[in-house]
Amino acid sequence: MKWFNKQTRYCENALRYVGRSSCRSKRIKVQQVRLTLLNLGMLFFLGFVVSGCGQSLASLAPIQPVDNIASALMEKDQNPSTDVVIPAIPSEDLAKPVLDKHGLQTVGFRFVKVPDTNLKALTYIFAFPEYAHSIDDWNNFLTDWAGVQPQIELPTANENRKIVDALLASDHPQAFDIQARQPILTKTRDGITVSICYWRRADLDRKYNRGNASSPFYENAAAGHQGDNTDVYYVKITNNRSEHIIFDVKKCSVADQGENVYPGLDFEDLKVRFTYDIRSSGLYITNGLENARKILLEKRMPVVEKQVGAHRVGVKPGESAEGFVPFTQVKRNAVDLSVIVPIEKAPPPGGAQRYQTIEFKFPFTHDRGIRNAQPAPQRY
Repeated sequence: MKWFNKQTRYCENALRYVGRSSCRSKRIKVQQVRLTLLNLGMLFFLGFVVSGCGQSLASLAPIQPVDNIASALMEKDQNPSTDVVIPAIPSEDLAKPVLDKHGLQTVGFRFVKVPDTNLKALTYIFAFPEYAHSIDDWNNFLTDWAGVQPQIELPTANENRKIVDALLASDHPQAFDIQARQPILTKTRDGITVSICYWRRADLDRKYNRGNASSPFYENAAAGHQGDNTDVYYVKITNNRSEHIIFDVKKCSVADQGENVYPGLDFEDLKVRFTYDIRSSGLYITNGLENARKILLEKRMPVVEKQVGAHRVGVKPGESAEGFVPFTQVKRNAVDLSVIVPIEKAPPPGGAQRYQTIEFKFPFTHDRGIRNAQPAPQRY
C-alpha cells in the first residue's frame, strides 16, 4: 500500500512538472511570436519611410532655381563658422523702401564665399508674397528700381563696384500658355523681359510621350552617356522695344561650375536624335516632330528678317513668344548652373548703329541625388 501511494505521488509530481514545462514552452512561443511581429512591423515601417522618401525625391525636379535663403540659414545654424555670406538685401537702406513699396521680399541668392564677396556681379532674387505676381507689378517695381540701382552699384571705400542683377521668382503657372510646373525666374533688361522655368522629363513624358507620338525630348534609357539626353526649359520672351529682336536657339547654352558648356538644340538636332531611338518608328517619329513644331520656341516665333537662302526669327515690337528650349543634358556632377539666353537687338531703321546682343543669365542648381531618383521614361 505504501509502495502504491509512493508511485501515485511520483506520477502526480511528474504530471505537474510536465504541465509546468508545457506552460513554459507556450510562454516562450508566445514571446517569440510577439518579437517576430514586432520585427515585421518595424521592417514595414522602415520600408514605408524609405519608400516615401524615394517618392518625394522622384517628384522633385533635379534642376531648381538658385538656392533659397532658408537653406543657407539652416547651414549657418548647423555650422556657425561656415563662410557663406547671405546677401539678403543689397544696400538695405536704399533697396528696402522700394521692396516694401511694391510688396516684394528677398527669397534667393547666389552662394558667395567670404573671399569672393567683392565679386563684380551679384544676383538677387525677389518675389511677391506666395510667389503670385503680374508682369505689370514687376514692371512698376523696375521703374522705381531703376532709380535706386545706380546708387547701389556705386563703389565705396571698402569695395569695388558691383553690378546688381535682380530677378523675379514666381510660382504663377498662368504666366505661360503651357502652365509651368516649376518656379519661374524673370529678368528685364533694355525693354526685353525673359521668363524661364525647368521641366522634368516625367512631366514632359506625361504630356507628350503618349498615344502614337514620341516625345520630342525623349530620354533614351539605353544611351551610353548623358550627352544623348536633354534638359528642357520653357522660355517666354516679351519685346517692349520699338524695334524687333532676334533669337537663335543655337546660341543659347547652359554652363556649370566646372566650365562645361551644354549647347541649345534646334528642331534639326531633335530630328537627328530621333534616328538614334530604336524604339520609335514611322508614325511615332512623324507625330513627335509635328508636336515639336508646335511647342518649340524657335518654331513659335515669326520671321523678323529675311535673307538670301535663310531667315531669322524673333519677336516683333510689342509682342511675345514662348515655347520649349532643349539643351544637352548636364553632367551628373554639375551643381551650379547658368542658363544663358542671348537676345540680339535690331538697330533703329536708317540708323548707323550696329546690332547689339544682350545675354540673359539665370542661376539654377542641379542635384545629383534627385536626378538619380527620377522615374524611368514612360509612354502614356
